[in-house]
Amino acid sequence: MLFVTGSAPRSRRARKNLAAALKSLGLDSVKAMEIDLIDRPEKTVTYSVFATPALLRMDEAGEMRVLYGDLSDESKLLEFLRDLVD
Repeated sequence: MLFVTGSAPRSRRARKNLAAALKSLGLDSVKAMEIDLIDRPEKTVTYSVFATPALLRMDEAGEMRVLYGDLSDESKLLEFLRDLVD
């Protein structure tokens, strides 16, 4: 899930960086569920998201991992996404 705030510059960069990372991993057909917290502010409580942009992953056991920021640190982002390829 990608949490954003409308078309704010950091949200736009996060969208672009996530798309580029997925493409580099051969996962360009994967699309993150996007949640705009301007439209759905209650999701901050549901998912304990305290800043945007934020990329959240949940594993089979329900454990959540979150990566905050505009996803411009490519190495961190690729590591965060790496097990999607397995």
